[in-house]
Amino acid sequence: MLKKLLLRYGLVATAGVALAVMGPAVQVDLGHDENEAHATTAVEVEASALPAALPDGVEIQAWPVPNRRSYYITASCSQHAAAIRRGAAAWQGLTEGGGTPVECRNSYITDCGGGGRIVGCNWGRGQRIALYMGGVGDDALLAAHEFGHDWYGHSTYRCAGWGSPQEVMAPSICTLRGSPDARQ
Repeated sequence: MLKKLLLRYGLVATAGVALAVMGPAVQVDLGHDENEAHATTAVEVEASALPAALPDGVEIQAWPVPNRRSYYITASCSQHAAAIRRGAAAWQGLTEGGGTPVECRNSYITDCGGGGRIVGCNWGRGQRIALYMGGVGDDALLAAHEFGHDWYGHSTYRCAGWGSPQEVMAPSICTLRGSPDARQ
């Protein structure tokens, strides 16, 4: 009995050490609670580590999704409506009019769980979305990322970008160190 118990604890400890050593190279999606909040952080990086930004006027790819969803932009986001609509365009079947309320904040989001500089949060896979547009350099990418949490968790990419749905779903929106968007 004691031998089995020690074996179990040894396996758990070994798995914990392996995850600590391998870090983000190994990420396992254990499924998500419908009420779980998905936080997105802003991090500062060197210019060489940034994904290419999507130039203005370039159409965003509309990637397929498992089911249709809708959203509406609250009054707090009226000045950012164009960027939010551009981000929503990244996902096929995501339409404006009803559904998920999208609100904008004037500072980092503190009621999403986790820590650090949270710039976006999607509660309950589309029950509510909050965005801090002043915390990133690409507002549309932040919106696309948070809308993506209606269906998907975070990917293993380090910095979000427009290259693929997996890149959009990176856990961080990276900004250039020293730029106006790299806030302390």
